[in-house]
Parts: sequence; structure tokens; C-alpha cells
Amino acid sequence: MKNVLRTLTITGGLAASLLIGAGAASAAGYDNSLLNGDHDLLERLNFLGSEDEDNSNLVIDSQKDADSNVNVESTEDAYQSNLDADAEGSAEATYEGEDETASVEADGDAGVMNETVVDEENDMYSSTTEADADGSVEAMYVGEDETASVNADGDTELMNRTVVDEENDMYSSTTEADADGSVEAMYEGEDETATVNADGDTELMNRTVVDEENDMYSSTTEADADGSVEAMYEGKDETASVNADGDTELMNETVVDEENDMYSSTTEADAEGKVGAMYEGEDESVSVDADGNAGVMNETVVDKENDTYSSATKGAFDGSLNSMFENEDDSSYLNADNNTTFVNVIETDDENDSSTFALGADSASFLALGSEDDENENHASFMSALSAWIKAEQMEDSSYLGTEVDTTSMLGLESEEEDSFFSMLAATANLWVESTENEEENDSNELGLNLDLGLLASSESNN
Repeated sequence: MKNVLRTLTITGGLAASLLIGAGAASAAGYDNSLLNGDHDLLERLNFLGSEDEDNSNLVIDSQKDADSNVNVESTEDAYQSNLDADAEGSAEATYEGEDETASVEADGDAGVMNETVVDEENDMYSSTTEADADGSVEAMYVGEDETASVNADGDTELMNRTVVDEENDMYSSTTEADADGSVEAMYEGEDETATVNADGDTELMNRTVVDEENDMYSSTTEADADGSVEAMYEGKDETASVNADGDTELMNETVVDEENDMYSSTTEADAEGKVGAMYEGEDESVSVDADGNAGVMNETVVDKENDTYSSATKGAFDGSLNSMFENEDDSSYLNADNNTTFVNVIETDDENDSSTFALGADSASFLALGSEDDENENHASFMSALSAWIKAEQMEDSSYLGTEVDTTSMLGLESEEEDSFFSMLAATANLWVESTENEEENDSNELGLNLDLGLLASSESNN
């Protein structure tokens, strides 16, 4: 196992050497880099502790390549530049001993492209830049009684385009970025096996436009990140695994229109995750699954010219949990779910002397658990639902304020040997106040209250 750890540890040094060597190749052509000298790599890759001083069982092969191209064209009123550059490298090392074998492979590639155009006659400037870098590392160890391997991949991309149009007083910029990576690891011994897999991806996009001629500004941003992890262990008498996934998204769009005195912004966000775990032994097993999701959206508009303001926010949250335990004599379970949503609205109109406010929420929950053995079986469940809102309106000659709450709950107990029970409660409460002003008639005021209540209960005896 000691040799396995030495083998896997060297992958980081190889990746770093590779990327630094690729960068040096791009900047200095074919000058010496970390990928050039086999002597340095020999010292890095002597990870098996071999006493063979001439390293006759160690074979190393490294390669690198760099290429660049620059093209410049210039006239009295115009300038154009094109740049392309690419650097790549690879390294391979293998070791063969009497009872063990090890190998490491690393690859890297980096590229850059830029195009710049300056048109002084039309007062225009534009620039486009693209960059990409990726690399991979693979390591493997095979011994008499055990095997281990690690694979890693990564990729990063970036793009930017900028345009400045001074004649039309306009500026725009677009940026996109993406990064993803994956790692896989495996260990296999005489009586046990273990694996781990991980993936990740991140994306970002932004577009910005400034139009000075029309006094307008707009910006759009989008971002996304997701990842997953899987792990598994298997021994002679037991097995375990864990799986996890996650995803996050974000979007924002902002517009400022100074000519019409208007501002608007829209934001959306979403996050979700999932986890699953399982353990299985000789006489027992356990499993757990969990899910969650959350989302929020907001839209805001400010119109100064018409003296109006509005904002709307919506959100939702939900989650679930499922678990189970089982052995030779009995089994038990637990399940839970929840879902919650909310809405908020705010509107004002100063010109018409009116305003509106509303806030509401709904939530539903469910819980179930039970156990079972050779002699008896028990189950219990609970459900609850709640809805609540409040609303206020103000007009020039009237106003309204109201609120309402609804709730429902159910409880159930069931058993083969004991008594069974079931109950349900439902209640609603509504309260409102309304007033009206009238110059020709008397003012009116109204107060209302509504209450509803329901209860149901039952029991059953198994004796």
C-alpha cells in the first residue's frame, strides 16, 4: 500500500510540470523547460524506491510542441492584428519490477487567439480573444495482490468580444467562460474494492451593452455550476456506496433606460441537490436518499416617468428524505416530504394615488414511519398543509385589508396488535376590513370575519 500512495502522489507533480512546460514553450519557443530534461523526471518518478541505481527498469518519454503565428496589417487609418498560439506537451513514465508495475501518463494543451481591429476613419474598435487549456493525468499501479488507478481530466475555455463604436456612442462586451473536470480513482485488493468518481462543470456568460446615444444600459449574466460524486466500497462481507449530485443556476438581466427614466431587473436562481447512501452487511442493510430544491425569482421595474414601481418575488422550496433499515429480525423505515412556496407583490402608482401589497405562502408536509417484525407491524403517518396570505390595497377613495389562513392536518396510527387511530382537523379563518370615501354619499366601512372548523376522529380495536 505504501508503494501505491507513492505512485498516486506523483500525478500532481507531473501535471504541474506539464502545464509549466507548456507555458514556457509558448513564451520562449523551444528553450529548455521542465519537460525537456529526463534527469529531473527521473528523480520525480523514482516513486517505487528502487535501489537500481541506473534505473534500468524505468522508461520515460516526454514530448512538447509549440507554435505561434502573428499577422499585423496597418494603414494610415486602420490597424488589424491576428495572433494564434498553441503549446502542448506530454510525458509518459513506466516502471516494471519483479512483482509490481507502475505507469503515469500526462498530457496538456493550451491555445490563445486574439483578433484586434482599429478603424479610426469610422471611430470603431473591436477585439476578440479566445483561450483554451486542457490536461489529463492517468496513473496505474499493479502489484502482486492489489491494483490502483487514478484518472483526471480538466478543461477551461474563455471567450471575450469587445466592440467600441464611438461614432454611434455604443459599447458592447460579451464574455463566456467554461471549466469542467473529472477524477476517477480505483483500488482493488485481495478482499476489497473501492472506487471514487467525481465530475464538475462551471459556466459563466455576461453580455453588457452601453448605448450613450439613447441613454441606455443593459447587462445579462448567466451562471451554472454542477457536480457529482460517486463512491463505492466492497469487502468480503459488506458493501457501501454514496452518490451525490448538485446543480446551481443564476440569471440576472438589468436594463437602465435613462431617456425614458426606466429601470428593470430580473433575477432567477435555482439550486438543487441529491444524496444517496447505502450500506449492506452480512446480516443488515441501510439506505438513505435525500433530495432538495430551491428556486427564487424577482422582477423589479421602476418607471420614473409614469411614477410607478412594481416588484414581484416568487420562491419554492421542497425536499424529501427516505431511509430504510433491515436486519434478520425486523425492518423499519422513515419517509418525509415538504413543499413550500411563497409569493410577494408590491406595486405603487403615484400618478393615480394607488398601491398594492400582497404576501402569500403555502406549505405541505408529510411524515411516515413504521416497523415490522415477525409478530407485529406498526405504521404512523402525519400530514399537514398550511396556506396563509395577506393583501392590502389603497386607492384614491377606498382601501382594503384582508388576511386568510387555512390549515389541515391528519394523523394516523395503525398496528396489528394494538388499537388503530385516525384524526383530521381542518380550519379556516378569514378577516377583512374595507372602507370607501364618497363625497356625495356617506362614507362606508366594513369589517368581516369568517371562521370554519372541522374535526374528525376514529379508532379501531384489534382485540
